[in-house]
Amino acid sequence: MNTMKKTLVFLTLFTAFLYTGCKKDKDVAPTQATITLLNPDNLTGVTIVNATITAKETNTATVTTIQNVKSNTVPLSLVAGSYDISVEGEINYTLDGTTKTIKVKGLKQSQVVVGATAGVDVQLYIYNDAANFVIKEIFYTGTVTPEGKTYNGDKYVIIHNNSDKVLYADGLAFAESDFLTTTKRAYTPDVMADAFTTKTIIIVPGNGTDYPIQPGESFTIANNAINHLEGNANSLDLRSAKFEVELLPSINVDNPQVPNTINVSAFLTMHNRGFKSYVLARLNKTPDQFKAEQAYSYDYTNSAGNITTTNSFKIKNSDVLDAVNLSVQSMFEWIVTSPALDMGWTYCGKVDSDATRFGKSVIRKVLSTTPDGRVIYKDTNNSTVDFNPESVPSLKK
Repeated sequence: MNTMKKTLVFLTLFTAFLYTGCKKDKDVAPTQATITLLNPDNLTGVTIVNATITAKETNTATVTTIQNVKSNTVPLSLVAGSYDISVEGEINYTLDGTTKTIKVKGLKQSQVVVGATAGVDVQLYIYNDAANFVIKEIFYTGTVTPEGKTYNGDKYVIIHNNSDKVLYADGLAFAESDFLTTTKRAYTPDVMADAFTTKTIIIVPGNGTDYPIQPGESFTIANNAINHLEGNANSLDLRSAKFEVELLPSINVDNPQVPNTINVSAFLTMHNRGFKSYVLARLNKTPDQFKAEQAYSYDYTNSAGNITTTNSFKIKNSDVLDAVNLSVQSMFEWIVTSPALDMGWTYCGKVDSDATRFGKSVIRKVLSTTPDGRVIYKDTNNSTVDFNPESVPSLKK
């Protein structure tokens, strides 16, 4: 066979090989995958409102997308490979007899898809791009000693990062209401629709990035960050607190290992019967600027029928991150925040001066848990449904 014939034969065979190889590739059937969206934990009455599923093949970067998903089970035709499958959308769920809508996300990484059929489960978790710090727990009642004496130095508040990103505690303000939930008055001027009235404010120190709080993490602000069990067997060990409050000199016990919060106005001790309410906020000003710009003078008619004038401060509702109204069941008259901040209230003690209130706390309920174990707390701006009243303090050993 001469050289020309050999070349022709080789080209013919090579062309046939290419044709056969390409034909075989074309004949490989895609995998019929079934994507199952698993609802977030602890929610009831869940339905998919709308979702987008994106499957990215990690070797070729080929992307397959399906939109307007309204079912938990979705068929998807995919070429065999390894996929990152992500989901974004909204769900409806039922909470206290009301239908709520919330954003969700999900991600399944390095999922091998091969064969005629394949099943892929993607766990959904709640996603709120506006989520921030929330008040997780307020232990405001204090304890009593074995001898029956009131003990107040062991109060604390726990603040939780309810978002999926790092937040900074620096500059975070915690404030107690000036008004009482057990005494309803007509205050003039009435600013409650726009602001929270307070005389008692503390803020977390820091320059902006000194105290990062990871997603799903909490931190404690204690009255005195010491081991109170050494002086009161019914108390708590609060040495693990991240911050402590600088109290009145007569009751302040400093732990030099724990940074102090800054007193913007007055000394925070927390009303041990729960007549007051609390907010978490960003003042967005230096303490001096805040006091100069947000001073608030108001009048009311006292029990003797005379006019009383009081000087206080107001935190703009737009600067409030979270609010919790507290009261006593037999004494409650009104909430002292705008309903936009909190439309309910929670408690420890059913009657005034209830002796059973000591050693009890109010603790926010868990809404859901993400696949990586991050806890998301219930935050409907209604403390009646968001909190478990009269709870055992979470720091009680």
